[in-house]
Amino acid sequence: MAAIKDDLHKLIDTTTDEQLLEDIFMILSSRKDNKAGSLWDGLTDEQKQEVLASEREINDASAWVSHEEMKRRNAKWLK
Repeated sequence: MAAIKDDLHKLIDTTTDEQLLEDIFMILSSRKDNKAGSLWDGLTDEQKQEVLASEREINDASAWVSHEEMKRRNAKWLK
């Protein structure tokens, strides 16, 4: 981990792109403040139910459509 920190410090020290520095700062600041599970805890009960329903759909292999089937169904637009 020390190597990546050193590399990041070097990149920051050598850049003259202020927008890039602001972006990096915002990313690091926002990640520092996030706690595990905070995103889930911030959802409403309805949003949590939607996420769980989506997860069930993803795990239902019978609802999947193959790439070949999608190409067949959409052939008229793929020409």
